[in-house]
Amino acid sequence: MVNEAFRILIDDPDLGLRLIMELHGPELVKQISRCIQNDDELVKDVYQLTLIGIWTDHKKIGELEDPFAWIMVIARNTALSTLRSERIRLKEPIEDHENLRSSEQADTDLVYKETLDELLQHAKQLTPREEEIFIASKVDGMDNKELEKVHNLTPQHVRNLISSANRKIRKLLKRWS
Repeated sequence: MVNEAFRILIDDPDLGLRLIMELHGPELVKQISRCIQNDDELVKDVYQLTLIGIWTDHKKIGELEDPFAWIMVIARNTALSTLRSERIRLKEPIEDHENLRSSEQADTDLVYKETLDELLQHAKQLTPREEEIFIASKVDGMDNKELEKVHNLTPQHVRNLISSANRKIRKLLKRWS
């Protein structure tokens, strides 16, 4: 019965996918939740993407010796790929989100400016080099490679400066919160 859903997937992808969802849906969600924690909406999105991946390769999956392991790998890889793209999206500057309603845009601009002012105020308490690297990294959006080239630093030195600046800024923000 377990592998029958995968055999059905070859000839009738709709029925096969429904059977897989009934039989293996909880295991797929559990596999995805191992990679994505504390974000139920993202887990649901990745679950849907996993089902799309199964649908796309339904003939190939139906012919495999261990199709269950294969769909679990699809779930894990989809979750990790989505996490990577989410992390990249979260690093986008706030200014890039211009499609908000005008009232929301005004609120977003105000919050951004207030947060930036507070951050720059706290950055003044760092060493001059830490402040320079921190602002270039967090405010100007430069990545480590750019910082290395522009400031003529080694990769390790850039990481150390950013790490110590982040630690100090976190302490300062906790103190003022």
